Amino acid sequence: MKKISLLIVFAFTLSAGQTQPWATLLEELPAQNRELQALHHEYLAALEKAPQVNRLPDPELGLGAFPLPVETRLGPQVARFSATQMFPWRGTLERRETLENARAQVRYESIAIRQLDLAYELQGAWLQLYEIRQRKGLLARNITLLAGLERLALARVESGKANAADVLRVQLSRREQEQQLALLEPAEVSPTAIINNLLYRPLDTPVVISDSLVPAVLVYDAAAVLAQIQSSHPLVRSLAQEQVVAQENIALNTLNGKPSFGVGVDYILVNQRDMVELPDNGKNILQVRATIKIPLNREPYRAKEREERLRITALQDRTAAVESNLATLLTQAYAELATAQLEVDFLAEQLVITRAAIHILTTAYSTGGQSLDELLRLEKESLAYEIRLLHATVATHLAKSKVERLIPKF
Repeated sequence: MKKISLLIVFAFTLSAGQTQPWATLLEELPAQNRELQALHHEYLAALEKAPQVNRLPDPELGLGAFPLPVETRLGPQVARFSATQMFPWRGTLERRETLENARAQVRYESIAIRQLDLAYELQGAWLQLYEIRQRKGLLARNITLLAGLERLALARVESGKANAADVLRVQLSRREQEQQLALLEPAEVSPTAIINNLLYRPLDTPVVISDSLVPAVLVYDAAAVLAQIQSSHPLVRSLAQEQVVAQENIALNTLNGKPSFGVGVDYILVNQRDMVELPDNGKNILQVRATIKIPLNREPYRAKEREERLRITALQDRTAAVESNLATLLTQAYAELATAQLEVDFLAEQLVITRAAIHILTTAYSTGGQSLDELLRLEKESLAYEIRLLHATVATHLAKSKVERLIPKF
């Protein structure tokens, strides 16, 4: 009975046509949304950090002059040229590169998180616009039915079988629904603007919606979805990656606490001594140097390690809280879907019965054996059922989109 009822209800509440499903809009989202593009370019920029930190420090070149030349046995020193190259502890450069790549990965996960949120916003706006337009169609169709009922009442008045009050009652009901229809026109502006803004289009760009939605059905097993969320949701992955960054910071901090080394060379220009005959008179000096930098103050390195370990603990606590929140959202979404599905089934049955009663009362009124009041009441009740059914159908899709918002797609 329920399946038959649903088919009958949707036969006169929803019309099919050329479709522009919201899935098409979702496909456009990554390429069109400027926020996602900005996040992507920030990620690419972060990747360029690694090549900057895995190189040796620039060599130091020096030039010195002696305004008061230093006299040596072979002559006065007049100028000094020097070059020095420092070398960090072995593995430091590679660790710096790994750290920057880990930080870039956190930015990548932020893209996935935001894309899920924006996709949910797009679906919500699309469903809101769909409901408004379908509701307009229901009202327009019911106004047409009332116009027919008004003609029937006029015919009965002309034949003396009814009084003018019947016509006025129908006109009042029709005018009320025409007002509701007029109020829905500006209601389209907000969801249309949201959709166009997300796709970076002019806000007044028309959004073509002619899909016919049937109640959504979830094919996902709740336990499997929850397990997937806890292991691979981008927000959980992001927090895990931040822990990796903290671990890399600890490893780099350990290497930074090691000595660093340097090698250098000095070349000193020496002028010849006058009026002296000496072997190697004025011979220039070449000096090779080696240096070592020893970080004797250990407290900054110990404090840095404590900082990162506390950060890891905080991230673990935050991950547990996020997993709990996501599980709660999943449970709520499944409950909302179940509630909406029950509402759809109930309203579908009520509509079939109400429509049958309206048909009987219309026939009875046309033959003069029935009051108009009951017929108008059932017409109004039927419209209310149709609007509630539309809302419940949209609610099933909204609940499904809430579940899909939690499912990582990449």
